[in-house]
Amino acid sequence: MPNPFADEKPLFTITASNYEQYIDKLTPSQIDAFKRYPDQIKMNVYPTHRTAAAPDWVQENTYNNAINASLNDAGTGANNACGGIPFPITNNGNEMILNHNSRWKGSSLHMQYTAFQSYMHNPATTLAGESNTLWQWHYYDQNSDCSDGQLFSFFVTYNYPARRKGEMILVNDYIDAAATPREAWQYIPGQRRVRRAPTVAYDTPDSSIFTYDDAFLYNGSPDRYDWKVLGKKEIYIPYSGYDLASAYGKGEMKMEEAIASDPKNLWRWELHRVWVVEATLKEGERHIYAKRTFYLDEDTWNIALTEKYDGKGELWRYTWANVYQAYDPAIQGSFARPIMAFDIDSGQFLWAYVDTHPLAGVEPKEKEFFTPQGIRKQARR
Repeated sequence: MPNPFADEKPLFTITASNYEQYIDKLTPSQIDAFKRYPDQIKMNVYPTHRTAAAPDWVQENTYNNAINASLNDAGTGANNACGGIPFPITNNGNEMILNHNSRWKGSSLHMQYTAFQSYMHNPATTLAGESNTLWQWHYYDQNSDCSDGQLFSFFVTYNYPARRKGEMILVNDYIDAAATPREAWQYIPGQRRVRRAPTVAYDTPDSSIFTYDDAFLYNGSPDRYDWKVLGKKEIYIPYSGYDLASAYGKGEMKMEEAIASDPKNLWRWELHRVWVVEATLKEGERHIYAKRTFYLDEDTWNIALTEKYDGKGELWRYTWANVYQAYDPAIQGSFARPIMAFDIDSGQFLWAYVDTHPLAGVEPKEKEFFTPQGIRKQARR
């Protein structure tokens, strides 16, 4: 992946010894990391670049959404929105998380990536997975009027570790998650059956420190939380880390080196304005995270940082994501990958969405591909 800022040098570096000078532009998770891992965490800060871009037709749809879209009564979906950011002008937390869920990142993509997990201070273990992923965004299909309400389809095939090799998961999400909840199916080779998978959502564990709705820093229905905007502020977030995004695929990042920092200092930090949104678990609802704080990039609506709190109000887990603009004409979207997730209690951390190959814009699959029949057809191959 070309790095348009390859010649730039860090303006300064924030470390455990000087972070207090910058504390007004740091978040609780960053401060915790400096205190907890003083020898491993440092932030090389580079000039800020506002690189977000989208095709003209996406921007035109976003303009139309700005004057036509409305939040549904449950706060879980958008009415009269299609093909763009549903609420580009907003001060509402529900609308902001819906902007994140429907952010533009290309209409149909093929992704190949891996993930690995380890304990702090120890070499990475092989708790890794690699997936082939296809997205099809009906919401962004230029031939669609969004009348079917489908936001996107997600089809993943696991090929590692061995116990999950051949497993497939299909998820269909809809614009109004209250009216049409998520549809999910799972194929497990040992069972040779395609089953409904209603637990592929919310706080079902996807790994020992990650839930299904942790994916992409948040996904799925927002119905279990009350969403509150805490304001907009400038903070340091991972941005334009092109070298980081392509390092593993080029052999420049090794699992064995992936301790809780990047030994080659590939993370790149920039000062950006973000929306700070707090999600508090509704009374009577259940989730392992009682509160979550999200930091949404104001340009792309990607969540760059998230912090998760337990029932006692203590910071428990956090995740950082590298936001960047993909310049491939077949994509022209923004992404937040790879990510690093930390678990304070166990000392575990997770690298995920580590691309083994460049992201590829591809021709959209037929709608039938994203059905239970489509899974069965793939399983027979």
